[in-house]
Amino acid sequence: MDVLCFSSSDWHGKWGSRQQVMGILARRGHRVLFVEQMAGWEHAARYPDLRSRRRQRRREGLQEIQPHLWLFALPWLLPGRYYLKGMNRINAWLVTRLLRAPLQALGFNTPVLWVYKPEHASLLGRFHESCRVYHCIDEFTVGTHGRKRRLILELEQALLQQVDVVFANSQLTYEAKRPYNPHTYHIPSGADVAHFQQANAPETRLHPDVAELPHPILIFVGNINEKIDLTLLTAIARERPDWSLVLVGHCFLPEARLRPLLQMENVHLLGKRPFATLPSILKAADVCLLPYVQGEATLFRSPLKLYEYLAAGRPIVSTPHPEVAAFRDVVAIALPAEFVATIAAALQADAPTARQQRLAVAHQHSWEKRVDQMLEHLP
Repeated sequence: MDVLCFSSSDWHGKWGSRQQVMGILARRGHRVLFVEQMAGWEHAARYPDLRSRRRQRRREGLQEIQPHLWLFALPWLLPGRYYLKGMNRINAWLVTRLLRAPLQALGFNTPVLWVYKPEHASLLGRFHESCRVYHCIDEFTVGTHGRKRRLILELEQALLQQVDVVFANSQLTYEAKRPYNPHTYHIPSGADVAHFQQANAPETRLHPDVAELPHPILIFVGNINEKIDLTLLTAIARERPDWSLVLVGHCFLPEARLRPLLQMENVHLLGKRPFATLPSILKAADVCLLPYVQGEATLFRSPLKLYEYLAAGRPIVSTPHPEVAAFRDVVAIALPAEFVATIAAALQADAPTARQQRLAVAHQHSWEKRVDQMLEHLP
């Protein structure tokens, strides 16, 4: 089949389910046009990295990055799409015109339309699509209020009612979306198991950023934002100065929020690292952390890192989370007050047999299996 995917991220942006699913479909012979995230002028002003990346991608034009998979970056769109419904319709008209040439060049006549955001509701019916899929991996109303929240809800409800199938990546998201579409299925995140199990391979060299750190080493991989319990991480680092705490990911928080944590010598903020290097970083981990705050921002998510940590075989300690609860056999779950003691117990209990058990669980939750499930539900 031909798949026209409107992503909620750029291909070379945050690596996750969008790239994994579309990459697997392409490897299986389906043709995919991956349209990078729709961004307005307000994003161009706010995010220099996005501005630079988009400038380069626009120069490159339609680009085949692997067999059967093409990238296309849209120019900056008009701002205000989450405040004015009419702005969504105008942007959708612009996007339709901008995609006419690449779709004709590729011969995408009746593609499967695969979308990721409520604003994509205005795109439905514009591409002679044979099937419409909403892959819901975020709860877009989180942190919003007033007019913006109402419009997002209205757009998403329209989207849910018009698509043929909905894939929800958490149980709570599934429960919230299914009343609007009976063809809604709970399909969580997954792992590129072959990639992350390289953390156990003898030939994988430790990344230089972690090779000289004293053990035990605790590692968190992911965006550092309001979903991460900085108070908990600070308490861990303060209580156990003999532990090395490593944070790998792009930081979206102001320096003032991070200062208490970064003042401690046993804390190492590595910043964002390429996806390809993560196994060499996780190879150093004695324990991997899922230190989420409790609240709306985290409860609706399916933690991608849970599955990637499992594929790396490392012990995992997590704060309570609905999607993690089903993995109690292979993940230690603790309240903040018990977190340090739980990490210490995880360090003591780790063994080769336990690592094999985690890897076996990861194989059950690979992205390949997730895509199999999705394809079973397509009409």
